[in-house]
Amino acid sequence: MMRNIKLLAGIFGIVVSVYLLLISCYTAAWNVLTMSGHFNGIIGIVIGALLLAGSIVRIGLRKAEDDSGSIISLVLFGCAAGVAFAITPIYRYMQGWAIICLMMGIISVLMIMWKNAKKE
Repeated sequence: MMRNIKLLAGIFGIVVSVYLLLISCYTAAWNVLTMSGHFNGIIGIVIGALLLAGSIVRIGLRKAEDDSGSIISLVLFGCAAGVAFAITPIYRYMQGWAIICLMMGIISVLMIMWKNAKKE
């Protein structure tokens, strides 16, 4: 059951991160071409890359005996959420991405707690 949840959450994270990377690459290219001075595309690429890395780690290490996959993905999702929340005062729409990253981190914490509760 726990492996299936990790797999589904990882697939969801990959789909969301690919979407974020696509729109962020478009935005970054537009910012460069128009010389607007905005940097929201680059920040979106960073957040998308961290979200993608955390999701891939979650899927790749879902069968691990220890909590290493959940801990690594928690750190990556936490970094992504931190960057997104930090940039939210400038670009308000980043708050949505921050909440998604935070939810993915919460799922990692719940998986760690569930595995520890199962051991006892």
